[in-house]
Amino acid sequence: MIIKKQGGFAHIFIPALVVVGLASIGTFFIVSSNANPAPKPVAETTAPVTSPTGGNGAPNGAHYNLNIIGVPKAKTATITSGNRIFVPLEGTCRVNLSVGDFSVLDGNCSDGSAAAFQLPDPDVDGDGVTSYTVWARPLGKPGGKATATTCATDPTTTEQVCSIESTAVVRTKGKSTFSDVSKGFLSVVVDLDGDPATAPERLSIFDDRLQDYFWNYDNNGLKNLQVRFYQK
Repeated sequence: MIIKKQGGFAHIFIPALVVVGLASIGTFFIVSSNANPAPKPVAETTAPVTSPTGGNGAPNGAHYNLNIIGVPKAKTATITSGNRIFVPLEGTCRVNLSVGDFSVLDGNCSDGSAAAFQLPDPDVDGDGVTSYTVWARPLGKPGGKATATTCATDPTTTEQVCSIESTAVVRTKGKSTFSDVSKGFLSVVVDLDGDPATAPERLSIFDDRLQDYFWNYDNNGLKNLQVRFYQK
């Protein structure tokens, strides 16, 4: 796994059915839903987690930067370089995920086609402990919102399934700080056995019980989601 050191701030990620603004900061929520394939958030399940170090809330140290940039008009160029993915300023976008060193394979999701992003397997041992964390903050004019949901295909049914947890972000007025969004971006919570008596399972992305993982990014005016990946 390669973690690249970036010299400055990266400028990066999704609409939420239920969002609650906190004064003077960009806010994040992990929200639950029963909808598939793109569940809508209905309730907050965890509070934002911020690092005790750094004035912007992010950890210190080497990291990879990704900017998810909302644009009002579709890009026509093929984008295969740079640390950015262009998405519709209003609308839904699919970002296909594959295993490898951090890299944007297809940075244009604004034209109706899927984007593609490569990142290391966060849980090679399958023990539920990830080897890196993901932190994000919303940037741009206040009022922008977005929701990110991890989805995949169930190989036993060939059906698309999405996590019952989504990460909702809101750009509020004032300084925007980073929050830990690792669970939302690196795992999917699904009910694989279909038994309502058993709890849904949390699977790390690239767990072989599912395949063809992707992020469903639903944007409602958010200009930039700045995402950082930090090695533990």
